[in-house]
Amino acid sequence: GLADTAKKNFGGGNTAWEEKTLSKYESSEIRLVEIIENLCDSSNFECNNMVEEHEEHIEKWWFKLKKKYPDLFKWFCIETIEVCCPAGTYGPDCLACRGGSERPCHGNGHCDGDGTRGGDGSCSCNKEYTGDFCLDCSNGYFSTLRNETHSVCTACHAACKTCTGSSNKDCQDCKEGWIKNEEAACVDLDECAASPCKDHQYCLNTDGSFSCKACDASCIGCTGEGSDKCKACASGYMKEDEKCTDIDECNLPEKVCVKENQDCVNTSGSYKCVCSEGFEDKDGTCVQNVKTGK
Repeated sequence: GLADTAKKNFGGGNTAWEEKTLSKYESSEIRLVEIIENLCDSSNFECNNMVEEHEEHIEKWWFKLKKKYPDLFKWFCIETIEVCCPAGTYGPDCLACRGGSERPCHGNGHCDGDGTRGGDGSCSCNKEYTGDFCLDCSNGYFSTLRNETHSVCTACHAACKTCTGSSNKDCQDCKEGWIKNEEAACVDLDECAASPCKDHQYCLNTDGSFSCKACDASCIGCTGEGSDKCKACASGYMKEDEKCTDIDECNLPEKVCVKENQDCVNTSGSYKCVCSEGFEDKDGTCVQNVKTGK
């Protein structure tokens, strides 16, 4: 609020007049009201309720104490109504957070109750860190810097569960889906070698895992994606140029739609018999449409 209103009504031009006017505005009740209105976000009910409850304290500070105590937050929230603490401290007595008030949790996490009269000062560490003071590295990370006040943890190679360095040769333990080779490096385990998928699927190996994908509709069993990877062709398909392609039953020498007034329509892997234009199906027979007129 103070910063937002500091230059208000100061537009440039007549300097002497503006300095006199600005001086009056700086200490005016109008500016005080504007400051109070800007202290809290409109959606923060708790903050707005607190300001309303203690408005007389703010007025007292504005008219009598602001020169002696220029920091409104410190005077009002920390020292007068005692609901806040300085940054990096917590609890009724504003004790320093773990790791110290300058760098709570050694800069690697959040101090419970930081800046409030609540909490217990414990650390909730960032994902890379663990321990009471957020100095230790979590699984999947290794230490690149460590002293009494600082700790830097860096991600292991994707293959490592725990590690001492950044490569797959630095793994202490491999993640699931990886296995150590003869050089003691964690490498991808090819789960597809064990044929884990169903008959109508093919196996796709990925780093540390695998997935089962559906075969092409033209296949009975397959080794990969597409009609050229079929082990055998499904009914309605035939092998042509190393691919399973659709058989056009409607162009076979022997007619497949044999009823009178029927046409053949080819579909993928099959066909269907439909009544010719101007005819409709009645109990399995194609009969001529009856035109109705007025």
